[in-house]
Order: sequence, then C-alpha cells, then structure tokens
Amino acid sequence: MPDVTISIWTAAVGFFLGFLAYFFKKWCPSLYVHILTAILGIGWIVYVFLDQGFIKTVPIFFIFGFSFFSSPVPERSKTQLKEIIDQLKEQGAREIVLSKNKERLLADLLFSGFFIVIAVLYFLFGPNSAITFILLYSFISLFVGLTKRVGLLRSLRLFYAEHEEALYAVSLFETKKYPLKELSEVSVQTRPDVLQLFQLFSLFSPNMDYTTSMGKTWKLSFSGEKVYLTPDPLESMDFLLKGEIHKMEEFEVKPFYHPKNWKRLLGKWYFAATVKGVGAYAALLTLFTLLGIGPIATTAVIILFWIFNLWISDRVLKIALDMRKIDDPDLLPIIEKVFSRAGLSHVDIYVTESAEYNGFAIGANIGRSLVALTSETLKLPHEAIEGILAHEAIHVKKRDVLIGQLLRFALIGLVFAGVFLIHEAFPNWLEHNQIFVFLGLWLLIFLLPAFQSLFTQWMEVRADHLGATLLDGGNAQMANSLTILCEYQDRALEKSVGYHIDFKNEQEANKKDKKISSLERDSWFFRFLEFQFMPHPPMYWRVHALQTTETEWSIRKIKLWWCSRFRESLPN
Repeated sequence: MPDVTISIWTAAVGFFLGFLAYFFKKWCPSLYVHILTAILGIGWIVYVFLDQGFIKTVPIFFIFGFSFFSSPVPERSKTQLKEIIDQLKEQGAREIVLSKNKERLLADLLFSGFFIVIAVLYFLFGPNSAITFILLYSFISLFVGLTKRVGLLRSLRLFYAEHEEALYAVSLFETKKYPLKELSEVSVQTRPDVLQLFQLFSLFSPNMDYTTSMGKTWKLSFSGEKVYLTPDPLESMDFLLKGEIHKMEEFEVKPFYHPKNWKRLLGKWYFAATVKGVGAYAALLTLFTLLGIGPIATTAVIILFWIFNLWISDRVLKIALDMRKIDDPDLLPIIEKVFSRAGLSHVDIYVTESAEYNGFAIGANIGRSLVALTSETLKLPHEAIEGILAHEAIHVKKRDVLIGQLLRFALIGLVFAGVFLIHEAFPNWLEHNQIFVFLGLWLLIFLLPAFQSLFTQWMEVRADHLGATLLDGGNAQMANSLTILCEYQDRALEKSVGYHIDFKNEQEANKKDKKISSLERDSWFFRFLEFQFMPHPPMYWRVHALQTTETEWSIRKIKLWWCSRFRESLPN
C-alpha cells in the first residue's frame, strides 16, 4: 500500500488542479488549460512513481483522478449566474426571497465533522491498509458535499415564472426548472429534517436539498424528485396550491438534538458508520493499534463485529431509513396472501420515503427479516406491487441477504489471503516482476465484481421465477409487474434528467428526444457490463425470460440464464 501521507497529498493536488483549471478557464482557452493541468498532474504521478514504485503508484493514480474530477468547482462564474438571473427577470419571473442563515450549514458541518475526525485519527494512528482508501474516498466526498453546501447557501436564487407555471432554482452549481404540472404533493415542515437530508443518512439518491436556514421548510414532491426549500416567511407560496394541489399538510419536525430524536440520531450515525461506510471499523482498528493489540486478535474482533452488524441490520436500517409499517387496508390482504403462500408468517412489511421505485429485503435470517417498499412504489397498481412483494418474499425465504453477505465476505477474504500467501512465498519474484503483479491486480479488480455478479444475478433470476409461483397470474403477472416497475422508473428518471436546463443556447437545450427505456435490448457493450458486473440481469431479459417460459423454477431455467449471460454479452 502507498504511504498515507502521499495518498493525502495526492488528493490535495487533485483538488488544487481542479480549482486551478476552473480559474484559468476565465482567461485562457480551454485546450491550454487542459494541457497545463495534464502536465502538472503527470508530473506529480511521475514523482510518486519514482518515490513509491510501480505497484504503489496504481492506487495513487485513482486517488488523483477521483480528486481532480470531483473537485467542487462551480459550473459557471458569477457573471454567468447574473446573466441567467437577468434573463429570468426579463421574462417576467418573480424572485422568491429565501430565508438564509448559518445554522443550517453548521448542522451539516457537525455531522460531517464526526466522520472527518474518525478519518483523521485513522490517518494519524491507524495501520496502513486498504481501509485507508475507503476513508479517503469518504473524506473527499464529504469535503465536496460541504463545499457545494457553502456555495449553494451563498448563490441559490429561486424564481417563479407564472407564464410557464414553473419554478426555477438557480445557483453556481446548477440550474433546474420544475414545471408545476409535475408537482404531486406539497407539505410544510416546521424546520428542515436534517436527519433525513444529510447525504450519509440516506440509502437512496439524495433529495434536492435547497434548504438555506433552519426555518419553515416547504417539501415539494415532483415526478422523480423531492425538493426542499426554505422561503422567507413573508413570501407567498400560494401559486403552488393549484389544480389538484388544493390542500397543504403541515408537520412538526423536532430539532435533531431533541430527546425524541436521540434514538433516531444514533441509528442513523451507526448506519452511516457501518453500512454506508467503514468509520466504525476504522475506529476499532485505530483503537487496537494504539493499544498494541496484535493482528490476529484484531482480525477476530473485526469479523465478530461484522457478524454482529449483520445480525442487527434489520433494526439499524429500520431506524436509519425512518421505516413505518404499511397499514393500507387495500394492501394488507395482498401482503397476507403472498407471504402465507411463501410460508412466511412473521415477516413485517414497511415503507420508507423515497422518490425512487424500489423494494428490498433486509435481515440475516427469516426470523429477523423484513421487506421494505419505497413510498413511490406504493403508487404502482396493486397487481405490480403484488409481484414485487412475491419477488422479495423469495429473497427472505432463501436467506439471500445473509448468503450474499457471506459470499461477498468469502470472496474478499480469499483475495486477501491469496495476495498474502503469494507475497510471503515469492517476495523476490514479486519485487523483480512488478508488471505481472500490476496485471494480476487489474485481473482481480475485474474478477471480484464479476464473481459477485454471478451469484447475485442467480438469486435475482430465482426470485423472479419462484416468486411467480406465488401469484395467481404466474409468470405473466410477474413479467407485467416488472414491466410496470421499469416503465415508472424510466419515466421518473427521464423527468429528473429533464429538470436540468442549459441557458447557453436555450432554456431547455439539454432535453433529449430519445426516451429512456430499460425494456429495450441495448448495444452489446452495455449488455456485457450489465450481465457480467451488475447485481441484476438487464430488465429486458428478465421480462423476456418470464414471458417465454412456464411458471416454475428448474435446472432448464438456470441453463437459460447461464447461456444468456454469455451469449448476450457478445456483439450481435
């Protein structure tokens, strides 16, 4: 592994060159700027190569690339931002004054600071291991997120264009247009729910957090996106209550430090440190290093801690994702029918708020399992929801969550064990044949996700076809459920992409005529990536396999998937 100090300096150099390129573009042609930053970046990589050697330079290269391309530089200058604002005003758009204060930013700084401190302590006192790079990635992501929050707080402007019936959110980082015809729900919170909005406290894609104060917060649910705003209390927002949106619900949100939020806060912090990141493991490693505990004992404790986290994963995720039991009287009979047919009488079904269409199973075994659906998924036709529940019921019945975690752990363990044994057996050969070691590392980088995909796709195909046996409509109903889910997902993604606008030529220049469809067979390269590296087979194939086979699970279907996995990955 490369030196930690070199790794951190590499991230700093990447950020610096990213900012340098942004500022130079104001005075120099873009081509010259790219050439200059490329020369400086290559110079740094060469310096590291001479100091650290060939193998250690490989992760350094990735650190540099990630840091450079994720530098939180604005998409436009202040002059360009002013031109956009002037253009909106000329078109008659009314500016909505936002409530702004530093308290909102301080909340993000507090949450981020907790994980940044863990990373810094590990960099200073922890062992030099692969976990360093995961922490460095998290550190960079948090830094980028905080920088954008500061830029958003300072530059965000909100406009309502009455003639278009659209809401514009304009900042140095992006410009979005939200047509009010896509608005499905409006609610008001007494303050921003920062435990829901902070980036590490969410399992799904983050909400559009335009909150700039700790005051009254408007939550707008658009197709494919949820938007949070904090307009000035004196601003009128009645223009949102039109058409079908004739009523506005109000909710009280307690401060995150309120005693009623302590359990929720602890659960989300634990989720961020153990599920979304490795902060808890890094803290343990740092503590054991400072105490002088040996590697064998440390490894044993880390494995036991991982098993413990897997055992309580259902409770942690239930708190972290703010789940609540489904109590819809129209859905309860469907849930009872599907899970009784699967022989699962003690599995709870929950809903978690998200703008995505998704369902998933959680838990180490049947006795500690639950199934969760997103709030958007509950808007699907009941026939489609029944198919999704049947698919997840099979995941629970076959203990796929537990098996998937064990397989992932075993694969990673085998890789590390193999590397260690080779290093111990052939130290001299490795030192004098670094090019072969380099090629071997690249082979492992590709093989590990490919092996994971092999197992997880088999589980998904099995869940599709065994789940179909729980449905009255069999394969046809499961295929229709996946088709409906896919169509809704594609439509939401299309809407979300369409909210981004470009003022350089015309306000909606970046909207594409081509529709997004996951049900269409893509080019061979993208089929190859999906079949060989993704956890799910392509949706077009899953639907086709259900439509063209009988309702059962058999060796023949395993062969069909196995053959398709390779045949569909070839150019044809």
